[in-house]
Amino acid sequence: MTSIALNNSYIKLSIDENNILDMVFDQAGKDVNTMGNEYFEAMQEAMTHVQRLVSDNSIVGIYVASGKPRQFFAGGDIKEMLQAPLPPSEQEKEKVFAGGVENKALLRTLETLGVPVAVGINGACLGGGLEIALAAHYRVAVSSIKLGLPESNIGLMPGAGGVVRTTYLLGMQKALDLIAKGRQLRADKALEIGLVSDVVDTEADLAGRAKAWILDHPDACQPWDSKGFRLPGGDHNHPKNQQFLYFGASNVLAKTRGLMPAQQAIFACIAEAVKVDFDTAMTIESRYFLQLYFSQTARNMMLAFFVQMGEINAGKSRPADVPKKRVTRLGLIGAGQMGAGITVAAIQAGMQVVLKDIDQAGLDRGMDYINRALQKNKRLTDEQRQALMANVKATLTYADMADCELVIEAVFENRSLKAQVTRDIEAVVNASTVIASNTSALPISELSMASARPAQFIGMHFFSPAEKMPLVEIICGKETDDATLALAFDAAQQLGKIPIVVNDGPGFFTSRVISQTVTQGSDMLEEGVNPVLIEAAAKDNGSPIGPLAAIDEISQETAYRNGLQHKEDALAQGKPWQSTSSSRVIETLVNDYQRLGKRAGGGYYEYPEGEEKYLWPGLKTLYAAKGYREIPYQDIRDRLLFSQALEAVRAMQEGVVTRAADGNIGSIMGIGFPAQTGGVFQFINSCGLAAFVARADELHDRYGDAFAVPQLLRERAATNALFL
Repeated sequence: MTSIALNNSYIKLSIDENNILDMVFDQAGKDVNTMGNEYFEAMQEAMTHVQRLVSDNSIVGIYVASGKPRQFFAGGDIKEMLQAPLPPSEQEKEKVFAGGVENKALLRTLETLGVPVAVGINGACLGGGLEIALAAHYRVAVSSIKLGLPESNIGLMPGAGGVVRTTYLLGMQKALDLIAKGRQLRADKALEIGLVSDVVDTEADLAGRAKAWILDHPDACQPWDSKGFRLPGGDHNHPKNQQFLYFGASNVLAKTRGLMPAQQAIFACIAEAVKVDFDTAMTIESRYFLQLYFSQTARNMMLAFFVQMGEINAGKSRPADVPKKRVTRLGLIGAGQMGAGITVAAIQAGMQVVLKDIDQAGLDRGMDYINRALQKNKRLTDEQRQALMANVKATLTYADMADCELVIEAVFENRSLKAQVTRDIEAVVNASTVIASNTSALPISELSMASARPAQFIGMHFFSPAEKMPLVEIICGKETDDATLALAFDAAQQLGKIPIVVNDGPGFFTSRVISQTVTQGSDMLEEGVNPVLIEAAAKDNGSPIGPLAAIDEISQETAYRNGLQHKEDALAQGKPWQSTSSSRVIETLVNDYQRLGKRAGGGYYEYPEGEEKYLWPGLKTLYAAKGYREIPYQDIRDRLLFSQALEAVRAMQEGVVTRAADGNIGSIMGIGFPAQTGGVFQFINSCGLAAFVARADELHDRYGDAFAVPQLLRERAATNALFL
């Protein structure tokens, strides 16, 4: 093996005994390779040497690989991208565009050198990594790894040739499905659709397979550089693509409501790329990429889903000086949908679970739920499903939980019941066992009063269905210690969840924030605003569901019981109690019309079997018999979003949430705050703090104290101190 000296430490070049050039990416000081300025400079230098070696006939082919075990290439350097100014100057736009064109040119040179190029993909190959791999003539991957172009998930699109090469390789419709959805495929599935050329079982097999192919294919070139190339699936004139191109733009717009510009740009790029030559298509891709690169949406999503999600997953909210632990045996009290759902996640994460309920019928329902949930996982064989089910011990006695490291109670939202459960658990478990309450709103410090060891008591708020929803809100009581928080955090990650950490307070963070938009929905309903507009405004904001439909999903009955609990608590503490529009509307629906929610057959909506739901006509009779009240549609939209963002700031002002990252990710992943905003705090940032305050003041004047600006926000707005 002959090494070639380079000035950079990112790329290593060497020639083997068969005159195949090894081109190895190994970015110094990074766990993964990224496509930023360091890559670009290294690639420029390396390609100068490679071109000379090819022209001298010193090499017969090129093998591209990663020097990092089980890691190929992570994609673009998001942190570099976030440093770009918004709004950009014309000079900055020209600089980014020129850099993108030159980066493309380097990969274009690689694929047109006249020698075969193969790449060995030993680990995750996403974004820019796959764009590099697509410039090779042959792609071989370890069967267990994932490949994809997930840029659309952070408001971007591939910008190094990924859109064009994928379209030319797979065809228009397959390319759109892959790129616009940001799908990540296992290597075996990528092989089926033609994204990779071959798969191997282990990383050690890559080089041999790739180099054998190089020696057997001295005249290899890209399909699109071959004479007579035809686009897979037909070009833009093909009859089966006519409907795709004619309706595609409107379909994308309808699905994204114009809130996700990346999907629109990706479709447009694909539609235009097939009508021109390859190099022109590359220029088109660069132009669309530039639009997204400097968009506020991309900035919001990069910050939330890359930077802040990364901080959370790395444990920024976890006590740093507490060693990590794994939970091997988990106790769950309550075999209802929540307890059973947590059990599903736990056994799939390798935990043994002791599941308790008060009677055999409840246990049977819970075990049936678990079995049905596992059957939905098509990757599991019957034997694997049965083995997982065997990891659940269903029991009617607390004694079976004696050796559990963590016990989660998931019983009804009733203080006295939860207190009794806590005492019963502590009577049998080890002194080191942590007890967690799955509650959405009951104060943890108050619940911990039933515990003989409140330092080991914590809240773990799962979201329904627990086996699917990605978030866990961890709530620290006043006496919760660091070891308890650390174990809850580690257990949540072990369950495959994203843990956010907040402090105690009524409603914690997610429940008190989502309650604001729900309250605004009922406020507007009571004011006589057309409920169709209320629900439409939520969807036009980017929320997955409207505030009225949200309560139907939770159930009016549950909301009614919670309201009564809050009323009783306030009166017991000698605090004044005043009904709200939300409590009045729900009380009317529950008591006067027996509309208890979706599961009971109807709430704000009717749910005819086998048909689309529709708003209950009785709402108009109750709240707009003389006609609907007209208010600006933008006011409706802003009331739903601003109320939540302002409540988030109040929660920060009170110390309930201390990090913007937890608030942003919690609001998106837990309660459906629009993803394109980057979360509740980033929504304020992107509006501009001063502009947000001014608009909130307008809403306050028109619609009341829900829009009163907290002092913390006014202070930050005065100095433009963003929530980061």
